[in-house]
Formats: sequence, structure tokens, C-alpha cells
Amino acid sequence: MTSQSRRGLITGSLAGAAGLATGGMIFGQPTAALAATEGLVVITPSGKKSGVEDHAAIQGALSDVNRQVLLSAGEFYINQPIVMRSNQRLIGAGAHATKIKQVGAGHGITSVSDFAINYVTIAGLSMIGQYDPDTAPPANGPSGIRLVPGPAEGPSNITIEDCVVENWGDCGVYLTAVIASRITRVQSARNGGNGFYVTNTATAAATSLAFEACYALENKKNGYELDWVSYSTLNACAADATGGKRGYLLHGCASVTLTSCGAEEFTEEGFAVTNSRSCSLIGAFTYKGAKTGIRISGSTVNQTIGGAVQADPKSVDKPSLTNFIVAEAGSSAVIWGVTRTSPDLLSDKVTNLDGSA
Repeated sequence: MTSQSRRGLITGSLAGAAGLATGGMIFGQPTAALAATEGLVVITPSGKKSGVEDHAAIQGALSDVNRQVLLSAGEFYINQPIVMRSNQRLIGAGAHATKIKQVGAGHGITSVSDFAINYVTIAGLSMIGQYDPDTAPPANGPSGIRLVPGPAEGPSNITIEDCVVENWGDCGVYLTAVIASRITRVQSARNGGNGFYVTNTATAAATSLAFEACYALENKKNGYELDWVSYSTLNACAADATGGKRGYLLHGCASVTLTSCGAEEFTEEGFAVTNSRSCSLIGAFTYKGAKTGIRISGSTVNQTIGGAVQADPKSVDKPSLTNFIVAEAGSSAVIWGVTRTSPDLLSDKVTNLDGSA
């Protein structure tokens, strides 16, 4: 079977949320035709590019904690971050129909530590920053969607789906100590930091997260970086680095499982697991890239790697990997069902169940 790049198969187009057609439904909520009777707010673009008018309209609609805001198709311009609080929904007409462009210096959508941020949905829209991917990322740059803990706890029950987040100085999606949340069919592209970043606080860490069919494209750092995350999953996700360091980085994680995830054209590793325990890479797939396909380092123990595939043909412009799997001294793993062309470099604490590694 001939290996081929995902880039030739994926157009980057995302299926957005359902339109605002009369009598239709959006994520179980009435459309604009029923908004008045259901207490929803429908906003159309002002047509002004200063960012003042559209931001005021959207933020004003979100002044109520229990507000659901529908954004019509078109381009919205904001000069400040949109701040969301608990029990709110911000839903566009589709990622390629509703576009929010930040013309100021701040994040796109954010939360603040003064307000709780639970049961929030962001769906069917594009968040577009001003970062030029041909330049060096700014220090402490803005992120497209950045949610932080409220006064009592971290963000919980967050849903982000059918969105595009692109051209932000830092990360596309930045989540701190988030729990019981789902990120589905989100494309994070051409950002100065990570495509998707999940981190912790001094007292809380992220748990019970599900990333499903997300796509990280041409981000400067890593496609996905998870720090101190536990019992969570990434399923059928993709990372095309194209100059970025890694497809996926797990640091300090426990019981995190990646199933049928792929990494292409990275400069360091397709998958890197450091200082973690009992994590699993099932069906990990690499295409081209440089240096190492999968690296287990630090004090990572009880790692499982099953059914990993190196689809890494040699070519003049993209050299094959030096090693497919590297398990550094001090790490331990169980490996089986590997298909590879480059050699592995394994520590003496690796159990190679079927000899494929």
C-alpha cells in the first residue's frame, strides 16, 4: 500500500454548525426565528472594522450568566477579548461562515478568575488573530480561546466544537486545569505556540478530557501539549507540524490514551512522552518528519505502545527518521505490533512482546 500525506486528503474545511434557517435547530437550541420566545440573542455583524461595535454587541449579550448567543454568518471584528462565564453558549453559523477577527492586542475568547466558567459551549465559528506565521512568535502573545480557573475551581464541562482557531501569537486553544470537557472537530492552525495546550495550576490539574478528530496544522511549537493531565483521551486527532517541533507532547501525565492519532512533518518527535506513567499510544502513525517518531524519556514508566506505524519513505527533501521508537534509560514500556523502517533504540526495561520493535 502506498503511503500518502494527509495534506492531500484534508482540505481544512470544517463542517460548521447548522445555519440559522427558520424552524431549524442549532445544537438542540431554537434558531433565530424562535429566539424571541426562547430568550436567545441573535447578533449580526456591524460592518465596522474598529472592533468597538461588534465587541460591545457580543459582550453585552453575554452580560447575563445564563445567556445563549447566536452569531449570524459574516465577519465580526473585536478590539478586546470576549469574556465568557458559566452556562453560556456562543454559537456561529459555521466555522467558514461566522468569523471573529481580533484587531486589538488581546485574546479572542477568554474567561477571568473573578467568574466561574462551567457548562460553556463555543461552536460553529472561526477565531482569527493577527499573528504572521512567517515571523517569530511574540513574547506572551494572545491565544484564540484561553480559559482559566474561576474563584473556586477550574473550567468544567466545556464544549468546543466545529471551530477554526488560527493566527494567534501564542496558542490556538489554551486550557488551564479544565475537567470533564470535550474538544471536537477543532482546527488550530498557524499559531506561534502550541495548537492545543492544556496545563495546570499550583493546586489543580486537568482530568477527564476528550479530544476528538481535532487537527493541528503548522503551529510553531507542538500540535498538542498536555502538561499534568490525567485520565483523558485523544481520538483520531491529526498534527501536521511543517516546521513545528512535535506532533504530541505529554509531560507529567497519567493514564492518558491516544488512539489512532497521526503526526506528519515534525522537526523533533512525532510523539514525546516525558515524566509520565501508564499512558498509551495505540495506533500512533507518523509520516516523514525528522529525528524520532516516538520518544519516551525522563522517568516515564509503564508506557504502552501498540500498533504504531512509521510511514516514512526516504526522499531528498524529507529524510527518514533516525529512530522510530526511542525509550531512554530509566523509562519502561510494553511494545507490540509495530511497523517501521527506521531502527529503534530501546532501554533494557522495554518488553517487546512480538519482536516487532
